[in-house]
Amino acid sequence: MTVRLFLLLIICGIMSICCFRYLMQWQTWAYVELLEKGYINFEPKKIVAEMQEKAKNISYGKMGEEELKELLDIEKYDDGFTSIMFYDAEGKFLFYGIEPAVWDSYISDVFWYSDVSNYRMMDYSGELEFQDVTGQVMIYSMHQAKIVMPYFFAALGVSMLLFLPVLLYVWNRMRYVGKLKDEILVMADGDLEHPITVKGKDEIGVLARNLDEMRRALDENIYREQEGQKANHDLISSISHDLRTPMTTLYGYLEIMAQKKCPEEKREEYVSRCIGKVEEIRALSDKMFEYALVYEKNEKVELTEIFLWELLEEMESSQEFLRLKGFQVLAERKAPENVKVEGNRVFFQRIFNNLFSNILKYGEKEKPVYITTAADKGSVEFGFLNGKKQLAQQVESNRIGLKSVQKMMELQGGSLFMAEEADIFAVTIRMPLG
Repeated sequence: MTVRLFLLLIICGIMSICCFRYLMQWQTWAYVELLEKGYINFEPKKIVAEMQEKAKNISYGKMGEEELKELLDIEKYDDGFTSIMFYDAEGKFLFYGIEPAVWDSYISDVFWYSDVSNYRMMDYSGELEFQDVTGQVMIYSMHQAKIVMPYFFAALGVSMLLFLPVLLYVWNRMRYVGKLKDEILVMADGDLEHPITVKGKDEIGVLARNLDEMRRALDENIYREQEGQKANHDLISSISHDLRTPMTTLYGYLEIMAQKKCPEEKREEYVSRCIGKVEEIRALSDKMFEYALVYEKNEKVELTEIFLWELLEEMESSQEFLRLKGFQVLAERKAPENVKVEGNRVFFQRIFNNLFSNILKYGEKEKPVYITTAADKGSVEFGFLNGKKQLAQQVESNRIGLKSVQKMMELQGGSLFMAEEADIFAVTIRMPLG
C-alpha cells in the first residue's frame, strides 16, 4: 500500500502541476473574455474622446504639467489600474498623467502578472489636438490585475482536484480498516462464524486474509477441542460402565472362592473365568490409555538410552506368544544388537503390545508373519507384515491402537508408516539411532 500510495501521489502531483501551469497560460484569455462580455469596464477610446473635447480649448505652450492635468481632469480616470502617458508629435515622452499603484505591487510577481504590459490588445494610442500643438496620449490597461488573484486560486483549486484519486483511495482504505475493526470486535466477542472481509492485495488486504485464516483455524480448533472433550467424556462414561460388569463378575467369583463355597471340580473353571475378566479389564484400561494418549496435546516424555538387544528381547516374548497361538513367525535381523536409540521403555512395551495385538485380532494364521529389524542411514527400523483375515476386512475399526502407536513414536522422535492391500497389512516403525 505504501508503494501504491507513493506512486499515486507522484502521478497526481505531476498532473496537478502541469494542469496549474496550463491554466495559468490562459489567464489573459479569461480577462479578455470578461472584458468583451462587460464584466470589466475599460473604454480607452471614450477617455481619449473626453480629453480631446477639453484639449481643443487649451494652449499647451502656456500650461504647466500640473495645470494641464487639472484642466484635462485626469484624476477622474485614476481607478488604480489605468496608466496614461503623454508624448509630443515626434513620440518623445513628456510626462505621466496617471501611474497605477498596481504596476509595482507584489501581485505582478507573485501571481504571474509581470507580462501584462506586453499584451498590446489592452493598450490604446490616440492624438490630442491642442490650440497650438498636436500631442499623443498612450493609455495602458492594468485591469487584468483585478482577476489575477481569484484566477490564481481558481486554477490552484482545479489543479488540486487531481489529488482526488489519492483522497478517494485513502478514504476507501480507511473505511476498510474501520470495517475490519468492527469484524475483529465481533470475533473478539466469540462469534467465529462471521467471516473477515478480504479486499485488495496490499498490506491491509494481507492482514485481513491472515485474520480470516486465523479465525477459521481458531474455529476449527475450538470445534476439535469440543469434539475431543465429548469423545473423552463418552469414552470415560462407556469404559466406566464396561468396567463394572467384569469387575462385578470377578468380585463374585473371588468371593465364592474366598468363602470356600466353590466345589473343587468348579475351581479351575472359576479361575479361568477370573483370568478372562482380568483380560477384559486390562484391554479396557489399555483402550483408555490409547485414547488419552491420542487426544493429549502437551504430553511430555522422558527419554533414555535403550540398546537394540533390549527391544529385541521385548519383541521375542511377543513372538513366542504368537507361535503359541498358532502363527508362523519369520524374524530377520540386519542390525547390530549394540546400537542404541533414545526412547521410553514403557512406550516401546505398549507399541509392541499394540502391534502384536493387532496381528492376533486381524492376522491370518495360514499366512506367515514377517518381522524384520534393520539399521541404515542413522536409524533403526522394525517391520511387521501379516496376512489379513477375510472377516477382519468387514470389521469396522477406528484404529485407535495404531493412532496411539503413531503418537508414541512421534513423542520419541520416531515415525510410523502403514501400507495395506486387500489381504496384506504392513507396519514399519523407525527410530533415529542415539
